[in-house]
Amino acid sequence: MRLIEDSYKRIFGAYDIRGVVGEDLDSATVRTIAGAYGDYVCPDREGRFVIGHDGRWSSPALAEAASVGLRESGHNVTHMGLASTPMVYWYGAEAYFDGSIAVTASHLPPEYNGLKLCREGALPLSSDHGLSDILAMLQREPQHKECNELLQQALPLPLYVAKMRSLLALKKPIRVAVDAGNGVGSIAAEALLRGLDGVQAWRLGFHLDGHFRERSPNPLTEGALNHVSESVRKEKLDFGVAFDGDADRVVAVDETGAMIPPDAMGGLIALEMLRQEPGAAILHDLRASRAFPEEVKAAGGHPVRTRVGHAFIKRAMRDQKALFAMELSGHYYYEDLHYIDSGLRTLVELMNIASSADGPISRLIKPFLRYPTSGEINLEVADRVKALSALEGKYRSGQISHLDGLSVDYDDWWFNARPSNTEPVLRLNIGATNKALLEEKRKELLGQIK
Repeated sequence: MRLIEDSYKRIFGAYDIRGVVGEDLDSATVRTIAGAYGDYVCPDREGRFVIGHDGRWSSPALAEAASVGLRESGHNVTHMGLASTPMVYWYGAEAYFDGSIAVTASHLPPEYNGLKLCREGALPLSSDHGLSDILAMLQREPQHKECNELLQQALPLPLYVAKMRSLLALKKPIRVAVDAGNGVGSIAAEALLRGLDGVQAWRLGFHLDGHFRERSPNPLTEGALNHVSESVRKEKLDFGVAFDGDADRVVAVDETGAMIPPDAMGGLIALEMLRQEPGAAILHDLRASRAFPEEVKAAGGHPVRTRVGHAFIKRAMRDQKALFAMELSGHYYYEDLHYIDSGLRTLVELMNIASSADGPISRLIKPFLRYPTSGEINLEVADRVKALSALEGKYRSGQISHLDGLSVDYDDWWFNARPSNTEPVLRLNIGATNKALLEEKRKELLGQIK
């Protein structure tokens, strides 16, 4: 029995598998992981799996390696080719596959790649549900069965776009900018927008570039929204959006070109959905402004606080039978899409909202901006456990939660500090009822942590 190599341990994260291609991740690694994944999901029978990949330079080869690994373990594989991660999730669930693999490193730089693994129903694997088991399975010697030589292909793009178009409810013409950032999200976005009555769309970064030369694949990186913001201002558009590299995340700007805070954008969508289904459960990650649950509750919804991370949120949505969920990183989740996060669906919702509103989006989001917040502050901390323990001791008079890291709530201010699941940092988010108090507590917390 061989030991788990350090390289495997490095690339297995809380929600997915990621590494630098050629150093931590290569075709041989992916091939071995895919075989173990197939046997984990379907240990006693031949499984049916679908594979899609993003537009990174390394993705086609790694997708082929995943296919070989699954088929060498006796499983059946259907290739989608180029596809956004949400489309892989959706088609995997919609066509009743036993599981799906999206080959992508999401918003990371082009030298990275990875795997997002799901089982049936687009239920994601995570460190708590499957990834640790697969990592343990890699200790064993590979037991290849007779290779399944059949490799099927599927082109679900028309079905995916038809689903998105069925959700459109435009009341008046709108003008928008869509920045795909040279990522794979351009494929479905173009199919949605082409010939769409009532929508004038300015297309930015719609040509695929596996090296992301025009902007970072992370739309929250400084400067990544410059192009879409300039287009919105210059052309006097209603709003603009920017996808990340695999289009499961999206960030928007209002009619002035200013970024819409993700919790404010999620709030707009939540209120729209509550008009259609009053009383529904709406999930929000614990970093969201206090205004989000207050507005959802005022609209008759049932706000539920949850951990950070798509794998955790999707399971929580199923447990709570939630209609919608938002995450401060720009993920928005939909019950009627098998609980997946979809940048394209979020674009559809924003188009519906803008076309039915009496005023600009900047006015619509004001109720969600009444509390100043710090934004996420990333701190390099030598001992994150010790830092959290010290914070809890100092602020023990507040309402304490350990849902994800440490959350402390007071009547007029609050904070969350949590270890990152993907980087060696402590992430701090602070909110308050006024700017002076926010600044006071920000300095106090940073001093305490240092």
